[in-house]
Amino acid sequence: MSFRTAVGRTPAIQAHFRDGLQGVKSADRHRLRCRDTHCLRGSVDLDEALKDTHPGNPRWDYAIGLRRRNRRNEIVLWLEVHPASSLHVDEVLNKLRWLKDWLASDAPALKAMPGFFRWVATGSIAFRRGSRQERQIAEQGLRFPSRQIDLDDLQ
Repeated sequence: MSFRTAVGRTPAIQAHFRDGLQGVKSADRHRLRCRDTHCLRGSVDLDEALKDTHPGNPRWDYAIGLRRRNRRNEIVLWLEVHPASSLHVDEVLNKLRWLKDWLASDAPALKAMPGFFRWVATGSIAFRRGSRQERQIAEQGLRFPSRQIDLDDLQ
């Protein structure tokens, strides 16, 4: 299934689908690198799309659809842009739990697609590899935060 189709089957966000990276706030686009823009299948600002229906929930930031290189199938990058200190680990993990619950209950087409959960730091990363915080996030399927993501590497 394509990312566009999966978003179209998710009523809460279908009106928020944007081509390429247009669904990513301009202030966050510099955190993404992509040499092969043909791989971009669209994006959704989940935080914006769901703010009215889930106002008190810890909403995840973005969903970005990508076509894998030399393959027909598409994947989803679930991207959270957030400060990365030990004080913020619980916040990001709460957002991740919320996202997984939302996918299971409201977005089965998107949940069925292969995907990656990534955290991009808005500033310096204030905890170390091998730390308790890294173990906590790894247990939930999240990688160590990075300052930038190369979308070509996810394919």
